[in-house]
Amino acid sequence: MLELEATNTHLYPGARGTVLSGAPGDGPVTLRFADGAAAPGMLLAETLKVEPYTTAAGTRIAAKAWRIAFDGAQFRITARDNA
Repeated sequence: MLELEATNTHLYPGARGTVLSGAPGDGPVTLRFADGAAAPGMLLAETLKVEPYTTAAGTRIAAKAWRIAFDGAQFRITARDNA
């Protein structure tokens, strides 16, 4: 399973992060955020679908899909995906 760590408490176009373990490829993802919150997701080609989660401060974040690009052990969110 792919494990990603974002540098912020949520994703947005331009957000960056690190691949903690696994290799990018279709399948399940665990996404960890800077505040310690985590969310399950699914990577399908260049689309990262993230399930709803709650930040450490209690803010609820709805399920969203993002376009993602990988560069070695780094990733960048390139756009919101309306799929």
